[in-house]
Amino acid sequence: MQTSTKAETGQSYPLDTDTFAARNQVKGQSVRARVCRTGSYFGVTPKKLANGRLAWPDVQVAV
Repeated sequence: MQTSTKAETGQSYPLDTDTFAARNQVKGQSVRARVCRTGSYFGVTPKKLANGRLAWPDVQVAV
C-alpha cells in the first residue's frame, strides 16, 4: 500500500514502511522497532496516518 500525503512543511510522504525499509536495505521490522524505541529512524520521522499506519518520505538514510 502506498499513500500520498503532504506534511505541513510541504514534504511528500509517499512510502509505506516496507517500501521505505527496502529502499534503505533493511527489514521492515527493523524500521518499526527503531521508530518504537526512538520516534524516528536515524533522524527520519514518519507521519502517522489516521488508520495508524506510517507514511515515509522518499529518502535514503545516511548513517
